[in-house]
Amino acid sequence: MGTVTHQKAADSAPNAVPSASELELIALDCDRALVGFAYQPAPAENARQVAVMLDHGGQLASSVSRLPEAERDVRVPGALQDWAELLDRGPGDGPFANWTYLRALARAVRSFTQFLQDRTRPRPFRPGR
Repeated sequence: MGTVTHQKAADSAPNAVPSASELELIALDCDRALVGFAYQPAPAENARQVAVMLDHGGQLASSVSRLPEAERDVRVPGALQDWAELLDRGPGDGPFANWTYLRALARAVRSFTQFLQDRTRPRPFRPGR
């Protein structure tokens, strides 16, 4: 189920902004990763989800970092910084380190995703503006 979800986004050109449907699939992968403590995945599934988030995040960070700064909203600099720090630090140590790392990656990916979704949503027509 999850492998099909992230595969479509991975099939996009590496430098292209994902389509609206691909962004929806990425958002679903983020939702799967951001479950509560009682629903945390088994270690193998956690590792698979980390790989998915790393793929998504790499693609999305590349897409948003190529945009001119004037076109980025307030979420982007923080998400890019968080992303870089997560890649530098890795998951750390401790009994919940891998799960916490997955959730942190998913939060950064979700920020990128929401920003890109907001950019592609049609703006409502407002007469006189």
